[in-house]
Amino acid sequence: MKKLTLTCLLLSMVMAATIAVTPIISVAQAAEGSSSEAPSKRVRRTQTLRPEIYEKLEAARVHADEGRPTEALNALAALEKRKRNSYEQAMTYNMYAYVYFNQEQLDKAAQAYEQVLAVNNIPESLEQTTQYSLAKLYLMGEKYEKAISALNKWFAMVAEPGSEAFILRAQMNFQLEKYAAALPDVEKAIAMKKEQGNPPENWFLLERAALYQNKDFKGLARCLQDLVALYPKGDYWVQLAAVYSELGQPKKELSALETAYDQKLLTRENERINLAQALLGQDVPFKAAMVIKAGMDEGVIELSARNLSLLGDAWMLAKEYDKAIEIMGKAAEKSQSGKDYYKLAQIHTERQEWELALNNVDKAIKLGGLSAPSQALILKGLALYNLNELDHAAAVFADAAEYPEASAAARQWEDYIDSERKRLEYMASSEL
Repeated sequence: MKKLTLTCLLLSMVMAATIAVTPIISVAQAAEGSSSEAPSKRVRRTQTLRPEIYEKLEAARVHADEGRPTEALNALAALEKRKRNSYEQAMTYNMYAYVYFNQEQLDKAAQAYEQVLAVNNIPESLEQTTQYSLAKLYLMGEKYEKAISALNKWFAMVAEPGSEAFILRAQMNFQLEKYAAALPDVEKAIAMKKEQGNPPENWFLLERAALYQNKDFKGLARCLQDLVALYPKGDYWVQLAAVYSELGQPKKELSALETAYDQKLLTRENERINLAQALLGQDVPFKAAMVIKAGMDEGVIELSARNLSLLGDAWMLAKEYDKAIEIMGKAAEKSQSGKDYYKLAQIHTERQEWELALNNVDKAIKLGGLSAPSQALILKGLALYNLNELDHAAAVFADAAEYPEASAAARQWEDYIDSERKRLEYMASSEL
């Protein structure tokens, strides 16, 4: 059975992690006018939010929270008729954004934020928060060019962007298929988050996707190592094994699959089969057979002709010939494939059961589909020779000699049979 390709295994990597959007600051937070960011060089004169305006905005918020968007919008429309300073105007637009966002009207919410930013002389904290929230809204609306433009403006406003901002920009670049630009940001975000604790799983998934798109398989192995350490899942172990295979590290590939198997994380047929194939590739046929058999006993691996044939191969390589014959016989019966009957003939040859070997190789030749028909003829000639059917054997070896890849071996057998005939003739004449 052919192994799953890395592309198939990592197809799910081409995705974007969903980032929660919290674009609205409360009226109370805005009224405080505080900012955790470093102040800009230009000092702004901060205007105040008058109590009566605050109460109107808060009433609109309550309407929105309690599912009365029409009342909320009417309250804000009435407030716009009043004379307000620039800060109060900005906070009115901010509340419009809040109401529209709660209604999932993202375009209107974004327009309201744009109006906030268009107001002159608003507090830096409000400008920064609004700019960041606008970038998130553009991202939610799949307006990726606008999103990254807005976010880059925010980056220019702050002295020390947090890890969430870097992961957000990485996601935007990923959606724009700018994978090389996405990678440094996601790696920086993860490194910053690791200083505080474990980064979220979806951050690693974004890193995984970016690394895959950049064909950075060494980095991909490192990312998947983080995932299996912090969020162990069978899929991550299988993907890690696939990356090790791509890097030409079969021992590490096998180690990853065995670890997942020991932790009972390989729950699908293809995963168990991949492990069995990796074991066979590292010359561990007995364990490979046990993995397949256990999978069949558990109902994880189907009792198909292909799977039975693989199990038969494993038992044969492990020199468990009785088990190999039993299983390969079932595989051949199911598949009616020349290849399976040829394998069965090979097992009987190992046991020097020449009649059975001959019977099965004849079936194999008749059914066809063999990758090396000449080898089947060589095996048939060997069986006939050991059954003392020298003339028939010589004829079969002559047929095999027609194949260039088998010509030398077949000619040697023809010569050997010819000398054996002469020896037998000599012995017969001597007895007379």
